[in-house]
Amino acid sequence: MAGTWQQTKGPKGRPGIYVQDTARGGKRYKVAFRDKNRVVTSKTFPRLEDAKAFQEGLGIRKREGTLPDTSKARRTVAELWAFFEETREGRGGDPIKPSTFASYEARWTKHIAPKWGKQRVGEVSREELKTWLKALQEKTSLDTRRKVQQVIHKLLAVAVGEGWRPINPADGIPMPGARIEREPHALTEEEIEKIAAEVPARYRALVWTLAETGARIGELTALRVKNLNGSIRIVKNAPEVGGRKIAGTPKTKGSERPVAISPKLRQVLREHYDAGYANRFDPESYVFTGERGAPIGQGNFRKRVLQPAARRAGVKDVTTHDFRHTAISLWLKRGLTPFEVAGMVGHTDLRMIESRYGHLYEHALQEKIDRLAVPLS
Repeated sequence: MAGTWQQTKGPKGRPGIYVQDTARGGKRYKVAFRDKNRVVTSKTFPRLEDAKAFQEGLGIRKREGTLPDTSKARRTVAELWAFFEETREGRGGDPIKPSTFASYEARWTKHIAPKWGKQRVGEVSREELKTWLKALQEKTSLDTRRKVQQVIHKLLAVAVGEGWRPINPADGIPMPGARIEREPHALTEEEIEKIAAEVPARYRALVWTLAETGARIGELTALRVKNLNGSIRIVKNAPEVGGRKIAGTPKTKGSERPVAISPKLRQVLREHYDAGYANRFDPESYVFTGERGAPIGQGNFRKRVLQPAARRAGVKDVTTHDFRHTAISLWLKRGLTPFEVAGMVGHTDLRMIESRYGHLYEHALQEKIDRLAVPLS
């Protein structure tokens, strides 16, 4: 049987924090504080440090005039999700992109709601979260655990921001490092030609455009005729989430960009138009479409068109992202600077280009330095 609640004492004790002996020989803690002229208590904590963190958070919010509304803490996590779904507010107050929210929704529905939907927001504890995330990783995968942890942390951060609870119990829970299951590899020009020759004719221009522009597959399946005129202007993205195509803007603001195209690709695209695979006279029509003229489904294209063609061409284990990697590698080998390449693929940070592809332009850089040498008189 559990003991009575007592004020914590001694060097580690603190006024307002109470301790109780549990039936299993452990201890639990809670915080008493004043809310709207009445004394209320918090949920219980398994560690004194957690109770102190809760109390300190209360103090900060009291000074700022943002003390949590304890009535909201009694609402369920499902109610918190409904609020988040309605507001869809992301970092800096900007709305969350539809494709991003669709991925959040998939993780909520499959993993978070079954466990936490009926739980009160104020009763979600750090220890429970840690145990659940560890078990989730063991049942599914590291990647799933990372993505679900990101969503539950964001959801509870909304609760803190809206005054539903004073601290985020997901703060500080270690996030396992990402594990790259498969590094993308660059294709050779000969391999690209073989694959392009094996795909049905209507998809040949798409293969070449992937390889020569470094654009994401979602950016090209959303490309319209009006954005193709001597160069390609990337202004839309239509990634697939859970098999659903979600139309929206590109991944980041830096991803909205013009992409210069080679004479070879211009010729390929002219042949694509001439064959009737796109209507050059309708600016709103899609440049790349499926057999029935509808937007291309990325999953179907990869599984039913690209990968079978690659196998017939003798090139194994090809993904659409390999073409992005291929374009970057070819540009650097042909003398484009990392700054130019970053602009072409929509990266705002050169460090990714330099860290992953630096070895490709070190030799070219040395050749340029050698050409600067002037004999001394």
